[in-house]
Amino acid sequence: MSIEICIINPYASAISNEKIKLCAQKILGKNSSIFISEKSFQEDYYDLHSETINVSKLLKEVETNNSSDAFIIISFEDIGVETIRKVTTKPIIGLGEATFYTANMIANKFSVITNLSQSHEALKNNLIKYDMEHKCVSINSIEVPVLDMDTMSKSNLNKLDNEIQRTITEYNPEAIIITSPGILNLSKKLSNKFNIPIIEGVTAATALIENFVKLDIQIKKFSTKPSRNFGVPI
Repeated sequence: MSIEICIINPYASAISNEKIKLCAQKILGKNSSIFISEKSFQEDYYDLHSETINVSKLLKEVETNNSSDAFIIISFEDIGVETIRKVTTKPIIGLGEATFYTANMIANKFSVITNLSQSHEALKNNLIKYDMEHKCVSINSIEVPVLDMDTMSKSNLNKLDNEIQRTITEYNPEAIIITSPGILNLSKKLSNKFNIPIIEGVTAATALIENFVKLDIQIKKFSTKPSRNFGVPI
């Protein structure tokens, strides 16, 4: 059984797309492959908040893709995921949802470290929706724009290290979710360094979505409720 997983990255750049693809491929089975969309939906992070435009573009990207078996949206705010599920039976997942459920299975309490604090409200709302707000003990940020994390400079890495240490000291979580794309190849190293599970979204989403396809799990679509037939008027 061959499986193709389509990754749609709203923050698309050559560097981030290559990192994401390599990271996802590392954990895929030998009969699975990654197709990553080359389209960019935003010029920078702040464009992400024009949700109507973005969701429309995401919908079109999914609707015109007939070859992929499942979809991953590179968004920790899970933007567009619920809307897209209304138009496809294929499995689809966002990074936030994937990491929250992964953390929920291995930890009684977890923390989240984001790039920017602008995303906190959306993440908190999603945690409530997924019934996990009671397990998340903290959400903090390192205040580094998403696109600045592509190269993961020494300065940015130091900020991340300091925030991980502060989070462990102050909140004592059993796992930490890091939303930064810059840690794609560093999560294992950081986990060993701080002796705590570090969860990043691409591998979590890839592992979950590949198994959904293997289990032949699709999104249920309800048929239109039939109209009542009152017979022929007398």
